[in-house]
Amino acid sequence: MMKISTLFLFISFCFLFLNGSAIGFIFFQARLGDGFGIALFCGTSLFGALLASIAYEKKSSYYSRLFFYSNLVITFLPFYYYGISLILS
Repeated sequence: MMKISTLFLFISFCFLFLNGSAIGFIFFQARLGDGFGIALFCGTSLFGALLASIAYEKKSSYYSRLFFYSNLVITFLPFYYYGISLILS
């Protein structure tokens, strides 16, 4: 069981790194368009949070909570950027 929760945390970290470093947002937005790119960006962030919450149920640790809340915060970043761009334009 310990290896499965570690694997879930590693996958959650990969999604967190992909989306948190703006590589994911740029890749999804430029290659897939506005609507589908944002949907895939938010979907991968929420999937990373889901994997972290599954790992949290099996073994409660600092990293599982950190990855869970970080993935949730990153989910709302595109909407924040679009809101700022609408206010400034």
